[in-house]
Amino acid sequence: MGTLTIRQSGDILNGDMRIVTMNTSGRLTLPAETRRALGLDGPAEFEVEIDAESDALILRPAIVLRREDGWAYTPEHRARLAKAHEDSRAGRVRKVTESQLAKLGKKAR
Repeated sequence: MGTLTIRQSGDILNGDMRIVTMNTSGRLTLPAETRRALGLDGPAEFEVEIDAESDALILRPAIVLRREDGWAYTPEHRARLAKAHEDSRAGRVRKVTESQLAKLGKKAR
């Protein structure tokens, strides 16, 4: 059986090894210090990676999104958002009122 190593953000907390227990149903218990270091308070989900070369299990805190919200994280949307931020920083923006915005929306239909 291999060694179970918990790494945080690709590195072991402060260079020190932490012991983590696994019960017969496969549940892991992370030490309180480890949870605090990762900002974990309450239930959490993790991305799991097996590093067979170093015989390690790597857990990374993950945020799970609903499929319907996934569009906001596509490369295309992220590129549009980056361009919008760039335009904003360069002053290429206009202020519009809610009514002006509603009129623009009607024109686009």
